[in-house]
Amino acid sequence: MKKIIVSILSYIIIFFNSNLSSNENNQVLKIGLLAPLTGEYKELGNSLLYSLQLALDEIGDDKVFVIPRDSGFGNKNKLNNAIKDIRSQGAKIVIGPINNEDFNEVKKFSDMTFISPSNISPEFTGNVISVGISLESQLTALFNFIKKQKK
Repeated sequence: MKKIIVSILSYIIIFFNSNLSSNENNQVLKIGLLAPLTGEYKELGNSLLYSLQLALDEIGDDKVFVIPRDSGFGNKNKLNNAIKDIRSQGAKIVIGPINNEDFNEVKKFSDMTFISPSNISPEFTGNVISVGISLESQLTALFNFIKKQKK
């Protein structure tokens, strides 16, 4: 699972690290990271954050700046506040698991692009790019694996 996340995040960062996506004044690409950093799925959120940091270390590009924010899980207010904060810091690209119910929430932020590894089938609608991984099924599989390993 971690290898998949690192691979996806590495690809996304390399793909979007261009002059079109970066700030013209200082050439820094600002990327928002939405993850459940508190609550029931905080382990997954922290894993996403560490995976992104690992991907950035592997790439070795110091001109990529990540803005991590807690999106909670199923909490529209927390999600909206996190997105507003990321936007206020100048990021136009946001990576992170967004469930299908929250797609309508993020579509309100039409000036930003959201890349979500959380949908069962790939989808490109408006400002949301879903890469076809079910968040719920992945969370269930992770927790079952952890229980099975007694960790």
